[in-house]
Amino acid sequence: MTNAHPQRFPVQLLGSTTENRVQYFRDCLIEHANQQECLARAMSAIYSACGPRIVQVVGPTGAGKSTLSRKIYQALLEQYRDLINMDPGAVPVAILDAIAPNGSSFNWKDFYIRLLEKHGDILTNRKMLVPRQHDLFEGLSAPLPLERTTTEALRRTSEKCLKYRKTKVLIIDEAHHVLMVNDPKRLEFQFEALKSLTIESNVVIVLVGTYKLLAIRDQSGQLVRRSEIVHFPRYNLRQKEDCQNFLNALIELERQLPLPVMPNLHAKVRYFFLKSGGSIGILKDWLSRCLEHAILRGMRTFDAKFAEEFALSNKSLITILDEAIEGEIALEDASLDEVKAVNQRAILTTCQR
Repeated sequence: MTNAHPQRFPVQLLGSTTENRVQYFRDCLIEHANQQECLARAMSAIYSACGPRIVQVVGPTGAGKSTLSRKIYQALLEQYRDLINMDPGAVPVAILDAIAPNGSSFNWKDFYIRLLEKHGDILTNRKMLVPRQHDLFEGLSAPLPLERTTTEALRRTSEKCLKYRKTKVLIIDEAHHVLMVNDPKRLEFQFEALKSLTIESNVVIVLVGTYKLLAIRDQSGQLVRRSEIVHFPRYNLRQKEDCQNFLNALIELERQLPLPVMPNLHAKVRYFFLKSGGSIGILKDWLSRCLEHAILRGMRTFDAKFAEEFALSNKSLITILDEAIEGEIALEDASLDEVKAVNQRAILTTCQR
C-alpha cells in the first residue's frame, strides 16, 4: 500500500554519516500554520511605506523564532534580488544574532563588530580612535565631540556602512539579549541605541526574541511609536484548529527524518503536543536527539516509547510553559477604560498645578 505521507529527504543520506544525517534534519525548514501567519504579518509590517521602523517578533522559547528569522531573511533576499544583481556591493538585508553578554550588560562594541563583519568589513579590530589622529594625516577631519570611545566610532562606522551598502532591513535574532543590563536604569540607553541605529541608517530593524522584548513597549514611548509587535505563539491544545496544525507539522517533520522507515509518531500526537508544550522548535530539537541516538543504535525507525527517553523533563517543561504563559499575559492589551483612566489622571494632575 502506498504511504499517504512519503518521506522527503534525499535518499542518499541513508548512506551518509550520523553527523550529516542529523545536521540535515536540523537545517531543514518546514512550513506550519503559526509560522506562515507570523511570516505574513512580519513581511507586511516591513514592506509598509508608512509602517514601523522597528518590527518586534516575540514568542515563547522553542516556538521556532530562529527558523522564522531565516524565512524572513530568505524572503527579503528574493525581494531584493534585482538590486543585488545590479549592485554586487549592495547588502539590502542582513541578519545576525545579538550575543548574550559574558559580563553583566550587553556588549554594543561586539555587536557593531559582528554587524560590520556581516557587511564584509575585515578590519573591524583596527577601528579605534587614536588621539590627534587628524593631525597625523592631511585632510582627515577631527573626531566629533561625542565620538570619544571605540564603541562610538564603531557605531558611526556601522551607521555609515548600512547606508553605503544600501541595507534596507536588519534582522537581529535573540534580540532580547540587547536588553540584558546590570542596572534597569540602563535600559533607556539600550532603547536609545536602537532608535539611533534605525534613524541614522534609515533601516527597518526586525527584533526577534522572547517576550522580554515587550520591555520596549512598556518602558520606551519613543520606540513604541516607531514599532509594531508581531506575536509568534505556541499551539494551544484547547483549540481544535491548533491541534490539527500541530499534527500537520509533526507529520512534516516525520517525513524529513532520514531513516529507512518513517516513524509513525503522529499516532501519539497528543503525547508529543504535551511534551513539546505546543512549540515546534522544542519538538524539532527533541526529534533531532531521537534521530541521532536511533542512528547510533542502528535502528531503522523509532516510536513514541523510544522518544520518551530523550524528551525534556517535566520540570523543565513546566519552567518553559510558565514563562510562555507569563509572556502571553503580558502581551494582552490594556482596556479602553484603562486608557480613559490614565487620561483622567493626566487632566487632574494638570488642574492641580
